[in-house]
Amino acid sequence: MWDDNETTQDLLGFRVHANLICSLVTDPKLLPLTIGIFGDWGGGKTSIMKMIEVELNPESHQNQEERAKYERVACLYFNGWLFEGYDDAKSAILSSILLQLGEHKRFGPKIRDKVTSLLKLVNWMRLVKLGIKEIALPAIIAYASGGASLIPTFAGSMKKLVGIDNGKDVETSGSPSGEKETIINWEELIKADKTSSGPMDVRSFRERFSEMIKEADIDSLVVLIDDLDRCSPERIIENLEAIKLFLNVEHSAFVIGADPRIVRHAISLRYKPEEIREPEGQDEAGERLVTDYLEKLIQIPYHLPRLSPAEIETYMVLLFCLRDLPPEYAEKCLIACKQQRTANRYSVFGYAAVKEALEGIEIPHQLSQSLIFCAAAAPLITEGLKGNPRQVKRFLNAFILRKKLAFAANLANILDEILVKLMVLEYGHTREFRQLFQWQATQDGFPKELKALEDAILPPNGSLDNEEGAKKVDPQWGTTFMRKWLAMEPRLSDVDLRDYFWVARDRLQTTLTGLSMVSPVVRKLFEDLISDTPRRNRAVKVVVQWSADEIASLFDLLEQQISRHADQKEGYDALRALIEGDIQGSAETLARTLMNCPASVIPPAIGLSVLTLITSKPQLRAILSPCIEFLASTDTIIGRAIKKQKDAKGV
Repeated sequence: MWDDNETTQDLLGFRVHANLICSLVTDPKLLPLTIGIFGDWGGGKTSIMKMIEVELNPESHQNQEERAKYERVACLYFNGWLFEGYDDAKSAILSSILLQLGEHKRFGPKIRDKVTSLLKLVNWMRLVKLGIKEIALPAIIAYASGGASLIPTFAGSMKKLVGIDNGKDVETSGSPSGEKETIINWEELIKADKTSSGPMDVRSFRERFSEMIKEADIDSLVVLIDDLDRCSPERIIENLEAIKLFLNVEHSAFVIGADPRIVRHAISLRYKPEEIREPEGQDEAGERLVTDYLEKLIQIPYHLPRLSPAEIETYMVLLFCLRDLPPEYAEKCLIACKQQRTANRYSVFGYAAVKEALEGIEIPHQLSQSLIFCAAAAPLITEGLKGNPRQVKRFLNAFILRKKLAFAANLANILDEILVKLMVLEYGHTREFRQLFQWQATQDGFPKELKALEDAILPPNGSLDNEEGAKKVDPQWGTTFMRKWLAMEPRLSDVDLRDYFWVARDRLQTTLTGLSMVSPVVRKLFEDLISDTPRRNRAVKVVVQWSADEIASLFDLLEQQISRHADQKEGYDALRALIEGDIQGSAETLARTLMNCPASVIPPAIGLSVLTLITSKPQLRAILSPCIEFLASTDTIIGRAIKKQKDAKGV
């Protein structure tokens, strides 16, 4: 089993990205600079940042020349999501950076007074903002005349988050050497500071911040902003604006890790581009506003690629080597893999390469079996999990648990390749996985629907392009991914699936299955879709640009929402908005959901909404009419409302 945390071990070959970014943020000709490390959730952004943090620390290097290269570089780390609950995001990031600079072993002693003075200004800004919202004016006056400071409260919270105990000699989490440092009592320093405070002018703060960097002899102040896309839209914008307005000064560089779609969505929520009226059209003008805003904040967007099957196999091989080999032998494999990547980035570090790296040492049987499994499973896993390293690790953990369960239950006929294929479906397409479960459960493990699908898709009689043939069995099984999944080896229609679904019964009895593959961008758009009308409409415009897999994941969340809250309108309204936005599959999802919910709890207004959809979009009549007829046949409030509406229109 493997933990689900970021790492500085380069199992993905991502150090090349980290080294490139290090060269940019330490180039004085390019500063000030803001770089966006853009990629999917779980794509390796945080691991790259951790590699950057280690690389820029001179204590990480044995070579004297390398150490000297980074002696005048200060690298700080800020996790925006950890301070999501903080009352003012701008003061949170400003305070965090100032505190880290003030406590920095190499630079802190030179600039402690200036840090204290700037912290006092930030404290004023935060207190005034709080005063506007919830604190009486006398409290502000008390602060201005030497009263209590809010910064120490934040400092204490930040130290707890990064493992620092105030007032004691502790091991600083960011120090590879683990050297002891005494934490400064900022409360006393701020009280003792005699500089005047008052409303903070952005220009004066920037000037004083820039002077402080120069006084500290810092050539490059590199700030790593992580997990920005996990924050609320309001926090995302506040953090970005704090960087641009207050901190983006000479000798500074910011590296921001995020899913760009979430950042764009946050910008659109803040500035409401749909309200723009320009000659070229509302949508075009709004899209340009979002793009321009993002480009002004982030000069260099750096997009991480999805991993290929060869890279996924290498990643899996290294994970198993770290698990099954003693540390010194695992290190040999890591070094050999690094050398192989340098010589040929496109080759697989597989069984033969591991054997060669171990230099005659026999590969343990368990590792040998795992490496054979990697070669067979990598293409399936890559396709199913879209080359996402975090999901690969989670998938392998779940796979190993299933194998152990099968062994404990004496299920000797469980084959790896079949289990992997079914788990790929389970992780990415919950509805189809559950449907396959229902089919096989009523047909002694051999569903005729699966055979019909494979006959339509697989040679010699079928074809992968036979979308219509697959849709005749079930509309959702005609998508590109589902046809690819059906075509993956091995064929399943001749396999008794009962044991395979038995080891998956924990997932079938909960709603956790779909959540394992739901990315933050899908979650955030889901929240907007079940929110107010303006946010819902903006969300639909974003969904139009999504892949079929992401849309399927969104549908699954909406189905779960409606099944849990069938008496509430939000989930139904979200699906209606998607139908009106011509999102493929949304009408089928609504029809299926209405058929599966107890008619007695469905709000009657939903029936009328569906009738309106049929009128405005006649092409959907064949999809939506059956559920309307079913609801109308029930002796329920919605049934009577539908019959009354149909009678009124003479339908």
